[in-house]
Amino acid sequence: MKRMNRRRFLGKSLRGAAGMSMGVTAFAATSRRVLGANERVHIALLGCGGRGRIVTRGLIECGARVTYLCDLHEGRLGSTAEEMGKLQGREPKKAKNIRQVLDSKDVDAVMIGMPDHWHGPASVLACQAEKDVYVEKPHAHNIWESRKMLEAARKYKRILQVGTQNRSAPYNFAALEYVKSGKLGEIRLVKVYNLKPGGPFNLGDAGSPPAGFDWDAWLGPAPQRPYHQRIFRGGWHKFW
Repeated sequence: MKRMNRRRFLGKSLRGAAGMSMGVTAFAATSRRVLGANERVHIALLGCGGRGRIVTRGLIECGARVTYLCDLHEGRLGSTAEEMGKLQGREPKKAKNIRQVLDSKDVDAVMIGMPDHWHGPASVLACQAEKDVYVEKPHAHNIWESRKMLEAARKYKRILQVGTQNRSAPYNFAALEYVKSGKLGEIRLVKVYNLKPGGPFNLGDAGSPPAGFDWDAWLGPAPQRPYHQRIFRGGWHKFW
């Protein structure tokens, strides 16, 4: 498949489904599985990294069932399946291709814990597949991409939630009320500090991806670049 940039990737996805929108909407109204009060929501985890596993464990505790896992890393996929199996009594199905997961009738919603550059595209694809979405922050890289996600959620009548729980924490509301009270006086300048651990990022030399790992699929709609171990191991926060 020819590589395309992010704007073309999302734009083409939305346009490609436009001609089927009326039929899909009518079909979904009669075929979507209705969830009863005692029925579990079936979740797929897209991206089996640390944050994805943490949130998904919480979803299981809330009564959801994880039916599918998707990750390009074979070892991570296997260990996550084993972990989820112990929590819910049955291991989820495993896949390396996101389309296989989105086409499944056993998935009601997706938890997107993929690298940042996949958050927007994966959210749009999930909405098109009639799945509800919980996507980790940052949900997108720019306003244009955010709007495409919103358009898809509205068009396909999906729930799209962003994991910004800390924004709703009680101490943040207390701080906001204190600022609004005027006790700080007129605020002319705000400085924000992020005390995230870790030293300066050094990209290092390019290398070869692990055996059996599809680096092109990992990049997805991001610009083509050589494999770097430090990008793959969390450095994607700084590159996309």
